Amino acid sequence: MRELWGSPDVWNVKKSYVDIAAKIGVDEETVRNRIKHLRDTGFLLGYRLVPNPVLLGRALASINIEFDDTESKKEAIPRLAKMEGVINIGSSYDRSVFVTLFASIAQDYSKLVADAGVRGEVSWVPGLGIRTTAFRMTGLDWEIVGLLLRYAEKKQDEIAKQLKVSARTVKRRLNMMMKEAAIFTMAMVDLTKTEGISYRLRVESQEGKKSQVEKLVASKIGNLIFQASDSQNGSVFGFNGANVAEGSDILEWVRQQPEVKSASMTIAERVVHVFDWIESEVEQRVKTEQVPDPSTVRKTGQMIAVPRHDVRLVASFEGRVP
Repeated sequence: MRELWGSPDVWNVKKSYVDIAAKIGVDEETVRNRIKHLRDTGFLLGYRLVPNPVLLGRALASINIEFDDTESKKEAIPRLAKMEGVINIGSSYDRSVFVTLFASIAQDYSKLVADAGVRGEVSWVPGLGIRTTAFRMTGLDWEIVGLLLRYAEKKQDEIAKQLKVSARTVKRRLNMMMKEAAIFTMAMVDLTKTEGISYRLRVESQEGKKSQVEKLVASKIGNLIFQASDSQNGSVFGFNGANVAEGSDILEWVRQQPEVKSASMTIAERVVHVFDWIESEVEQRVKTEQVPDPSTVRKTGQMIAVPRHDVRLVASFEGRVP
């Protein structure tokens, strides 16, 4: 799962089962069977597609909201899901939620949350960086993106049929968007179906010691799902544990390392994936961008060569791994 999941700063780098098998030292069939197991148990729901926030005139941001009690948190989540810019909400087994959103420039997060009718203590969390892009999206590109927002594994021929273009055209446009970091994929999981406990560990390293600390912590955690950087000295690790004691032991061990400045941990309860706002944004761009005649797109696209090895969108859009 760690190899498939990646992290927000490498959402667009997806690996084939062969690549994953070679990296972790097992055969391809073992990888295929484990991923099938994750799907069959309901833990891995699939993948969603997300446009680069730069294309929407925004930037990726994260905020943490602390509530007075768990009931207030529960009531706030549906309101937060309707808030402008939100793409997902992570709820922990405490009184807090972690909100990922595409924020406007100089966004006042406290005001944004208050305007949504939510009362809680808002704190900004250093953002997880992603690649920027200067890619120029066409109307057809936005239409393709719109069809993949909720399910990034839709087959190319289905998309082509809906948009009345060739499957080759759809594939070419997707290849270009992925290569230029215009779109990313995100795994969607149901944490209630996880085999164990899902932890989120944040570590602040001493100046100049971040790389060393990341290697040290990653080697300590046996079931690491993702690892990402959230600031110059800050790192985030997601992993599964068998019980609460295991997580506590790891946290205590991390805090004792001389290169670590501070460390904190939360237990993830569930993730709410939000689509309405981003779907509305994409629909607006479909309407405002001129959609070229399909035959023109096809002729133009044939002059652009994209290497096959650059295409790693989850599994291929044909429903299998490239």
